[in-house]
Amino acid sequence: MAFLVDSLLSESITKLTTLVIHVYQTTANFKPELKLLRDTLGRITPIIVDIVNTNRKLDRSEGECQMFIKEIEEAAKLVAKCSKVKRNVIKKFTYSLKLKDFNGKLLRFFQIEVQAIQTRGITETLLGVNDVKIRMDSLSLDLQDMRQRTSWIGNYSGSMSTSVSTSISTRTDRSGCDNMERERYGWRVPALPSGIVAFDEPLAKLKAEIVAGIDNEDDSNLDPMDCDDRSVLVVAAAGGCGKTTLVKMLCHDPEIKGKFGDKIFFVTVSETPNFMVIVNGLFNPNPSSPQPLFQSDEDAANKLENFLNQTVSGPMLLVLDDVWSDSFIDNFPSKNRGCKILVTSRTAFTNYDVFRFDPLNEDDAKILFCRSAFTKGGKRPSPIIDDNLVNQMVACCKRHPLTLSVVGRSLNGKNKLIWESTLKDLSRGSKSVLDLHKDVLTRLERSFEALDDDYKDCFLDFGLFPEDQRIPVSALLNMWVHLYNHDDDGVDTLAKIMELTYRNLVDILATGFRNDSGARLNHCDQQFVTQHDLLRELSICLNSKLPLPQRSRLIINAREDFPPSIKQVREPMQARILSISTGESFTSKWCDMEVPNLEVVILNLMSKTYALPQFLSGNPNFKILNITNHGLYPTQFNDFHFITSSHNLSRIRLERVEISPSILSLTNLQKVSLIMCKIGDSFKKLITNTPNIWPQLVELEIDYCQDLLEFPTTLCNSVFLKKISITNCNEMCGFSEEFGDLVNLETLSLRSCTKLEKLPESIWRLEKLGVLDISDCLSLIGLPEKMGELGSLRTIYMKGCTGVHELPESVEDLCNLHVVCNEEIAYQWREYSNVEIDLVEEDRLETLMKII
Repeated sequence: MAFLVDSLLSESITKLTTLVIHVYQTTANFKPELKLLRDTLGRITPIIVDIVNTNRKLDRSEGECQMFIKEIEEAAKLVAKCSKVKRNVIKKFTYSLKLKDFNGKLLRFFQIEVQAIQTRGITETLLGVNDVKIRMDSLSLDLQDMRQRTSWIGNYSGSMSTSVSTSISTRTDRSGCDNMERERYGWRVPALPSGIVAFDEPLAKLKAEIVAGIDNEDDSNLDPMDCDDRSVLVVAAAGGCGKTTLVKMLCHDPEIKGKFGDKIFFVTVSETPNFMVIVNGLFNPNPSSPQPLFQSDEDAANKLENFLNQTVSGPMLLVLDDVWSDSFIDNFPSKNRGCKILVTSRTAFTNYDVFRFDPLNEDDAKILFCRSAFTKGGKRPSPIIDDNLVNQMVACCKRHPLTLSVVGRSLNGKNKLIWESTLKDLSRGSKSVLDLHKDVLTRLERSFEALDDDYKDCFLDFGLFPEDQRIPVSALLNMWVHLYNHDDDGVDTLAKIMELTYRNLVDILATGFRNDSGARLNHCDQQFVTQHDLLRELSICLNSKLPLPQRSRLIINAREDFPPSIKQVREPMQARILSISTGESFTSKWCDMEVPNLEVVILNLMSKTYALPQFLSGNPNFKILNITNHGLYPTQFNDFHFITSSHNLSRIRLERVEISPSILSLTNLQKVSLIMCKIGDSFKKLITNTPNIWPQLVELEIDYCQDLLEFPTTLCNSVFLKKISITNCNEMCGFSEEFGDLVNLETLSLRSCTKLEKLPESIWRLEKLGVLDISDCLSLIGLPEKMGELGSLRTIYMKGCTGVHELPESVEDLCNLHVVCNEEIAYQWREYSNVEIDLVEEDRLETLMKII
């Protein structure tokens, strides 16, 4: 039966390839997708033949082939349907996506499944060879035992190579003694703790990377000098996530043992390692043994390398557990062919390949918690703790392995009332897991203490934002420009965040890097960060070590009313930064606080109406305001007018807020960000009385404000404006000709303003304009006639401008222009020799959604 399935697989692949080539040659549609599929099939067909032949020789089961035949048959049906599509736009769009999806499935199958099949075959071969080796070893082990025990240590100090050659007279004798020598020196793999759950998925992925890395390094075409970085893999995760447990499981895995045999070493490094002591542990696991004399770390490294080169043959796996500095890895010989160094660290060292993992899913987190919280085997005690209570406790532990185990053990055998009381404290926020269990705090705090002081300040600022919410990096930029003298372009800010990301203290979202075909106001624009709830609690806990009046960051969680601890303070607060988070039912009854040094205010809201705290009024140091509404409807402020007395307020960011006209009276504003705000007629109401609002404004960001109909004419008097970003405003449709008065404007982004039909003709007067982004302005019908007079213009982003069918003749006067667009637009620019074109692939699904 297996032969029949193998033949069917080969036949299915052949038929599909023939059909793809035929449709590609006979239809005008789906050319790129069919060409891609044709090329993929051409590459994988020889591999299919090899697998079929191998399965026949080894009498493998038919399941491995059967699981893929159905996918191929469905793909053949899809290709046949493609040949019949003529003018149906919806079918073109749908079938195109399906073809791309199948091509992706093909690639994933051969990257994962086929590699696993090949790895299994290699492992089976190695196990067979190892079985023969063990039988041969047993014949010579007794004869060699006495000689090895008496000569190994005694001869080491004279000459490592002489000792080895004397002790091991033949290759057969040498292999027979490896197991015994392995017992004599240290660096043994620790035993696995009992009751391990989860980690199956990350273990499988890590194992695949280790095996694939060794297979690649065995390639004779590789330059040995290129093996350094690729031979090191860093398992990076925050403290207490289970990195050490994961690599121990890997070392005890049968497949890994089959690959490396007894050449698996495990070294615990720690935060302040002594390299000579660590190497001494290899040669003298028994403290009472004679101590090798090392002159220096370099001497220890040389003797270690000589030992490994002459004593350890074949592939070797060296685990360095709990490494805090990447420079320590340089002490170990990583260029040896077949040597793989696996490092666990809280930091994702960028010089090496990094393996990141999310330790637990919800089911595994619950299993781990129950193993600790209940009697042996996870059985419930009497009286029974109901499942709902268990689920809530697991949620409070944030799927963090160490926390799940610690909290579970603390509740083991406790009365249900104790469980409910603990849950109440954690749910209300009056206590955190870190307050209840100091060992969790201690483990996490080590990561914080390893940071430089400037990174510590940045980490502590993440506690100012609510849990389970993504944090705009531009909001952090606003603060850090003022607090820590970061640059306005965001280089310093993004660098700090990336470093915290490498140390697994925050996570930068991948979606922040999607828009590579559009202009950015700065390096932080469109970037977002998240933080594990437990790490957020750590930052709050560290911020709370000082008494309330002495804290530089004051974090207040007032869901319904102010906490009594805040109300009871009678002296002035010394905080420079204030964060207040309120719920939907917050009463807006502010206590009488005095915060004279206040510079940054972060308000996290959920209510439709809100009254600002009176202590913000008239504060001369108040410079940064960030208001974010996390509710469903825009927040309306009852008393925004009194904030206008804060004359030094320079940066303001409002998200999901109904704009009050009084905001226009803030004369010292330099940067304004309005995200998903309800603007209404705010700008029109003050035009007659205040024709020149925000005279110091340098940067303006308006995003997803759907009631913005045109660019406010009154802002055309803000002559210091350098950057304007009006994006995703679908009702935005025009500019006044006064727009040309913004003579200092350098960047103009109008991305995804889908109803915008034309740019202002006066744009030619913007002599400093260097970047123009009109990507996905689907209704735009052309460019201004005098575009060629923009002498500073260097980049135009215009992907998706499908309505622009003709360019003005003046564009030939532009110098060194870089145009980023899709193929449909590119043909219009190709006739101009002064233009460099950068083609980007259009996301048709995204474009279709914008049209809808």
